[in-house]
Amino acid sequence: MDGAVKTLRFTSLVCLLFLVGVAGADGDQNAPRFFTLDFADAYLELEGDYSYRRVESHAPQSFDDRDQWNREWKLEERFGLNVGGSVINPRFITYRADFSFALAQDHFDEDVGSIGRTDTDRGFLLEYDARLNFFPGELLSGTLYGTRRNDRINRRFQPTLKERHTGFGTGWVFAHETLPMELSYDFRRTDRAGNRDGTDDEEFVDSTFRYGVDWLISDHNKFEFSFEHDETEQEYQGTRGRFETTRDLFIADHEFAFGREKQHAVRTRVHWQEESGDFARDLFEIGPQLSLRHSETFQTSYKYQFNRERYDGLDIESQRLEFQGVHQMYTNLTTTVDLFGLYEDIEDDIDTTQYGASVDWQYNRKNRWGHLHANFALAYDTEDVSGDNGRRLVLNESAAFRDPFDVALANRNAIRATIVVTDVTNRRVYTPGIDYLVYNLGNVTRIRRVRTGRIADGDTVLIDYRYSTPADGALDTARVNFSIEQRFSGGWTPYYRFVYRNQEDDVSIGFARRADRTDHHRLGLKFETERYTLGAEYEVFDDTVEPYDAFHIDGIWHVLGGTEHSIDASTRLSRLLFDGTSDDRNVTFVDVSLDHRWRLTESLSTVERLAYRYERDSSRGITRGWDVTTGLTFAVGDLTGEFTLEYDSLDLPDSDEDNYGVYFRVRRDFPNVFAQR
Repeated sequence: MDGAVKTLRFTSLVCLLFLVGVAGADGDQNAPRFFTLDFADAYLELEGDYSYRRVESHAPQSFDDRDQWNREWKLEERFGLNVGGSVINPRFITYRADFSFALAQDHFDEDVGSIGRTDTDRGFLLEYDARLNFFPGELLSGTLYGTRRNDRINRRFQPTLKERHTGFGTGWVFAHETLPMELSYDFRRTDRAGNRDGTDDEEFVDSTFRYGVDWLISDHNKFEFSFEHDETEQEYQGTRGRFETTRDLFIADHEFAFGREKQHAVRTRVHWQEESGDFARDLFEIGPQLSLRHSETFQTSYKYQFNRERYDGLDIESQRLEFQGVHQMYTNLTTTVDLFGLYEDIEDDIDTTQYGASVDWQYNRKNRWGHLHANFALAYDTEDVSGDNGRRLVLNESAAFRDPFDVALANRNAIRATIVVTDVTNRRVYTPGIDYLVYNLGNVTRIRRVRTGRIADGDTVLIDYRYSTPADGALDTARVNFSIEQRFSGGWTPYYRFVYRNQEDDVSIGFARRADRTDHHRLGLKFETERYTLGAEYEVFDDTVEPYDAFHIDGIWHVLGGTEHSIDASTRLSRLLFDGTSDDRNVTFVDVSLDHRWRLTESLSTVERLAYRYERDSSRGITRGWDVTTGLTFAVGDLTGEFTLEYDSLDLPDSDEDNYGVYFRVRRDFPNVFAQR
């Protein structure tokens, strides 16, 4: 880490000295010039923000009950310079640099119960984005860059999140006709602050080295190879959570087309990954695939996949064979047939054999009323497990949070201590108790997002976990999917969607997994025009875990549309009646949003955004949220400015949180400051 900081400082110093040389290079126009200055623009900027946060806890008999408020104001006076040009020759080196230097003052007050503290900081901030491009457009070209910037991220119903990004790196391209190559190194550091209580502020550091080469043997024969070395560090400030991972990744791909018209293809991928650290996972994969196009209407593919994974003491080998056939009848009906077989062996543990088949029909047809879409799919598979009572591993199971529903893991009997939840990039690791809660309904494990955490409504996450398996047993699964909708020319679209899944256990030694059966019906009607969209849906979810009936209404209304003045409104209303054996409740859910943009004059614009949420849960209480933002921007000649007011409120059954924020920025530009007068 110290080496990276020293490199950053050295890069900044070199770039500053380089700029001094550029600024002084505008001498005799007839003399040889090693530097050219194509543009040089400067600016002065005054920026400030003020935030106030109040959190009032009122959970009965809670050890953490407390009232807390925070106040913070910040002021920055900034000077910036944007320059660009070339060195010796535009085909040798071009450069572009955006620098800014600011004096910063910061004052912070906090009061938690009867304990208060105050902190005042003064110093300077440096932001930059400097890039050198070597030999642009030539056979060998490269880039060297260094960057630092500060961002403000507005989060729904929560305080604005502050981020600082720092990075540097280089990239080189060898643009050969038959053997192109790429080589790069990137270092990135992100610091986030502004979360609730400061306990989940975080630091993320990532350094990546990449090399890639393509061998274009011919128009129908290509080989690709890439190597990546990545080191990742992540730390939650205020907690003991720290994660470090080092990964080496090798990928080789070969593709060969054959046949009279090169309509057939063989593709092979080899993937080798070695990983060490807190999330160590070694992986080897090889997968050849043969694709045959027998005619314009019929094609088949044949796949074989061999995987070997080592993760947390498990050594897993799996082999999978798959066949797929696709037939197109006229332009209306597409039939897809899939067959597969899988064998998995966990060393000194359990063996699994799985096989199955599916068929899918897609039908699309124009008719006198509009367009008809229909789909019908059948699938069946069986899984046999033999061996000792063991544990199986699941990596990167995808799940989406959608209020007021919690996420249920796909496999029963999950081991809660092994659950790891990350974002879709696998880089941000969420913290249990701060971002999410885990609980069980029978042998089903569910995850509930914490409203004040970093997982937002609608976010998709990836989940790693282990789950226990019976000593010997079989699991049969049958699935049926059906949907039909008619899109009428006048804008009306009635639809019906049905999903059925049934899982049955044969007799198992050790423990039995309960049968899992789902009937999901959705009957709805939508009406769409250019100005607005309105939809209503009745939903019946008959499930062994959490059955419910629901009614939904949603709409979008473009009140005004145009580049000068626009108003967009949307709403979502849901009424859900849960009727589970361990979760008997009803929920009323309302979401309303309004977005207003108005260009008042050539130099003055305004933006207003409003979001409101109301949720009444008969067992979990009432939740209310407000998110209000209003902003004014102006531009008069070389003078620009922005003024923003923010208000966020989140009232939960056990706490109330209110946040106020004021942000302003005034900037005066001085274009072409080195031009001769």
